[in-house]
Amino acid sequence: MNKACLKFYCPDRAGIVARISEFLFANKLNIINLEQHSENGIFFTRIKWEDIENWKNEAEFQKDFASICDEFQGQVFVHFFARVQTCGLFVSRELHALAEILTKVELGDYENIQIPFIISNSRNAEKLANYYNIPFYYTPTKKDSFAHEEKQLEIIAKYSPDFIGLARYMKILSADFINQVGCPIINIHHSFLPSFVGARPYEMAYERGVKLIGATSHFVIPELDQGPIIEQDVARIRSGYSILKMKKQGADIEKKVFARALAKVFEHKVLVYENRTVVFE
Repeated sequence: MNKACLKFYCPDRAGIVARISEFLFANKLNIINLEQHSENGIFFTRIKWEDIENWKNEAEFQKDFASICDEFQGQVFVHFFARVQTCGLFVSRELHALAEILTKVELGDYENIQIPFIISNSRNAEKLANYYNIPFYYTPTKKDSFAHEEKQLEIIAKYSPDFIGLARYMKILSADFINQVGCPIINIHHSFLPSFVGARPYEMAYERGVKLIGATSHFVIPELDQGPIIEQDVARIRSGYSILKMKKQGADIEKKVFARALAKVFEHKVLVYENRTVVFE
C-alpha cells in the first residue's frame, strides 16, 4: 500500500491534532506516524499515513484540506510517496559527495528517487556519470562571471527536477539563478571552521591547531551560506593529524552529512519556518 505524509504549522491552540485526525479518519486513512511540537506559539506536525488513493495528486488533497488551513490559519505541505522524485546534482572537482549520493540511489537507500542529470564545471565527474548512465553536462565557469548560468537554467528547465543538490559545487550561485531555478537547492560545505574562509580552510585550521572539524548541509538562499540548516556533524582532530588527514576526514563528514540531509528532504521530514528548519525524526 502506498504512503503519504503532510507537514503542517499554524498558531498553537487546542484541538489541532484532533481536527486533522478527524479529517484523516473520515477519509478512512490509517495514521502510521505522527510527530508534533510547539515552540514560540507555533504548532508543528508531520503525519504519515497509508494512502488508499482517495486523491489523484497532492493538489487535490490540498483542496480538500483547505478548510482546516483556513480554520487554524495554517500552512500545509503534502507528498504522496508513490510519486517518483528527481534531484539534479551539481559538482566540481571533488567527487566524494557525488559518489555517496549515486551509490545510495543505486542501492535503493532513497525510495523512488532518480537523478536526471549531473552538471559540472569540471570534467572529473563525467566518467562517474557515464557509469551510472546519467546525462552529464559540462558548463565551464569563469571567475566573477555568471554567464554559464543561462545554460544551466536551460538544462534544469528541460528536466524540471524536484530538488537540486550541490555535491561540492565550488561556484557561488547568483541571486537571479536561485530565484529562477524553481525548486529547493541543498548545499554541503565545511563548517566549524568559521574563521577560515576562502580556498585554504584546512591549511589555516591546521596552522591554528583546531580540535574539531565538521560539515553543514543547508538550503540555499541568495545570502551566501545563510540558508536554513538541515544537518550538521563534527569530528575530533587528534594531535599529529596532517593537513591531508584532516581533508580526508572532512570529506568523509561532508558526504555523510549531505547524504543524511538529502534523505530527510526526500522523506519530507524538513519544514522551513522563518529561515530555520523544523526537522522531524
